[in-house]
Amino acid sequence: MLAEAGLARREIREGRFQRVMALMAGFAAIVSGFEAYVQHSRGAFSHRLMWTPVWLTPPTVLAVIGALASERVARTFLPAVSLVSLLDGVIGFVYHVQGVRRLPGGFKLGQYNVVMGPPIFAPLLTCSVGAIGLIAGFLRREVVEEPWWQPAPLSGALELVAAGRAPAGSPRGVLADISQGRFQRLMALVAASLAILSGGEAYFEHLRGSFNQRWMWTPVWVTPPMVLAAAGAVLSERVARVVLPVASIVTFFDGLLGFGLHLCGIKRMPGGFTNLQFNITLGPPMFAPLLFSAVGILGFIASLLRRREE
Repeated sequence: MLAEAGLARREIREGRFQRVMALMAGFAAIVSGFEAYVQHSRGAFSHRLMWTPVWLTPPTVLAVIGALASERVARTFLPAVSLVSLLDGVIGFVYHVQGVRRLPGGFKLGQYNVVMGPPIFAPLLTCSVGAIGLIAGFLRREVVEEPWWQPAPLSGALELVAAGRAPAGSPRGVLADISQGRFQRLMALVAASLAILSGGEAYFEHLRGSFNQRWMWTPVWVTPPMVLAAAGAVLSERVARVVLPVASIVTFFDGLLGFGLHLCGIKRMPGGFTNLQFNITLGPPMFAPLLFSAVGILGFIASLLRRREE
């Protein structure tokens, strides 16, 4: 067991966890695509662009499956689909902002309209699929068949840039850092950004329900420590090694807790799981808390990565 843990830690520290990140991209695509379908069903898909996050889910999942089997797919098709998801999330955010603005009173009544209007941060969570998929495309493959204490060869075209000769901050330098697992600050920044978005969306969604259960406050309470830990990890390696893992684990389990409570909420609705099509649409967003768990996983991975050697 310790040997496997040591192997996993070494693989992450050296940037050899491409399949793991691809799986996370697929998981995020399924969750965000399903939630987009449910939320947009409430609006009867009144705009054709409301279908785009749903349409993007199957090709993203196919890209992830292909990336698990082929490094070439991981370096070409997966990043291409991820870029489209990233763009789609940004476009969706713009449309959601416009949707809030078109409500009576617009942002002058933002305290009401942001809560009752289209979920303003939800499309940006779709961007997490793109960000994770892009990072996966630049990572190296796991070499699990080798003992954990032996170095592994670099993958194909990344050998040149991963040699460390590329200047810091240049595109080739960033690529080298990612391929060698030296992007702790970047991953911590991604985790902090997604924590803000997930926590903000949880606050607005739970505000619609008037926080009628005390457990609904937990993602709101957990978000600030997670954001502070991830932001601190950008500035301090000690924070990244000591504080960030703890905050990430708490965030991960709070997401699982929320998932269980959302399932219970659907079960308590009239008809329960026998009336699933209706209750999933109008009940609590079933899979949304799992995106909070994904933030915890990203933060924990960031704590295991290396920093660029200045």
